[in-house]
Amino acid sequence: MASEDHILFELDDNVGIVTLNRPERLNAVSWELASDLVTLFRDLRHRDDVKVIVMTGAGRGFCSGGDAEWLSGGGDRVLPGLSDPDAIMPRYQRKTPAGPCAEFTRTIIELEKPVIAALHGPVMGAGLAYALACDRRFADPTTRMCAAMVRLGFAPDCGITYFLPRITSVSNALMMVTTGRIVESQESFDIGLLDELVEEGQALPAALAYAKTLAGGPSVAIDLARRFIHKALTSTLDEMLDYEAVAATLSSNTHDAREGTQAFVGKRKPVFKGH
Repeated sequence: MASEDHILFELDDNVGIVTLNRPERLNAVSWELASDLVTLFRDLRHRDDVKVIVMTGAGRGFCSGGDAEWLSGGGDRVLPGLSDPDAIMPRYQRKTPAGPCAEFTRTIIELEKPVIAALHGPVMGAGLAYALACDRRFADPTTRMCAAMVRLGFAPDCGITYFLPRITSVSNALMMVTTGRIVESQESFDIGLLDELVEEGQALPAALAYAKTLAGGPSVAIDLARRFIHKALTSTLDEMLDYEAVAATLSSNTHDAREGTQAFVGKRKPVFKGH
């Protein structure tokens, strides 16, 4: 089912599969594509039938980054500094120049459901930021990762500078954002940018298998756990102990908590319902 021509959405056993669908442009991010991704993810946050999301790309790659036509200032959407200086810029864009392109990174985290990336081909620029914002990254040997902004003369954006030093290292992050060097799949795996490196063409099946395992679990507890891992990145130990106490209380009031404890005592496999 298509939510928009440039985004495909499919539901498979409580796993929502979101496919970037601009294969002729290597799924380059336009203002419109990013806007529709934000809208879709905000809707998915409130859908109880969607417990986990898998993000992938149609065609030869996941995402090549920002759309070059727009970034050159030649598109219909105004770009500060590059478009006609007399062009009218919407008020929202004046306050937030990257607009939905950056907002989508935040939306991935705020979805409060696991988001798994199935990667192949180019994973560059904004596409790299979106992949890094996901909970886990499955990739095949065609995957090539690059903080490509500097290649076009831009500083990094869309959250790349937040995620890179946390996922790999400060020195690797500095290398990537200052050189724009393309990092091939094996090196990406070796430095921690990829979590699973599978055979060519198998990234999506592997990501789906993992996602379905999560979708069959106690999703309220899983979503709370995900929320607090992100919160821990900017919190103290004392704060996290308090947050965890709240989460334990919230999750204890679910069907799945009762089912999980009863199944453990009864020495049987629990049947979670996600509520």
